[in-house]
Amino acid sequence: MKEITKTEKGFTLIELMIVVAIIGILAAIAIPQFSNYRTKAFNSAAISDLHTARLAEESVFADAQKYGSSVKLAATAGAAGNGTKLTASGFINTKAGGFSAPATLSKNVILEADTDGTEAYATITAKHTSGDKLYAAETDQSGTYQKTAATTAAAFAPVGAVTSGPDATGKGYVAM
Repeated sequence: MKEITKTEKGFTLIELMIVVAIIGILAAIAIPQFSNYRTKAFNSAAISDLHTARLAEESVFADAQKYGSSVKLAATAGAAGNGTKLTASGFINTKAGGFSAPATLSKNVILEADTDGTEAYATITAKHTSGDKLYAAETDQSGTYQKTAATTAAAFAPVGAVTSGPDATGKGYVAM
């Protein structure tokens, strides 16, 4: 009588179930981490644009001895203390004199720069629409400020028109 030998090779059902369980565990760990990394990247884009706008403010101040407010590309002059909410690249303009500097924005970043009535100080606020924080910088204070915000674009709340002193800290922002 001839002996029957099994020559088929493959995985058993138990082995396949173990592999699927391991992949599920790895996915459960990796997906939330990926989401956190994306949020951090969005926040970094807002911080980068905030620093660029602050440099634009200092450039305008070097030319005009006054700070400016944010205006859209089509605008020719900003009003002190009344910056336009930029959702695309624009300018930092002084109220009078036509001094301006470009404010280049990353995709989905909202930015607003405001000045006091004399254009002696400026506050800049930025947020990425998918980020979870608002960021602010002031020309009369060093550093960058942040506060947790809702993740909707409608929740963008700029610091607003400034006076001397740390305006951002008075509106719930903390130093980074």
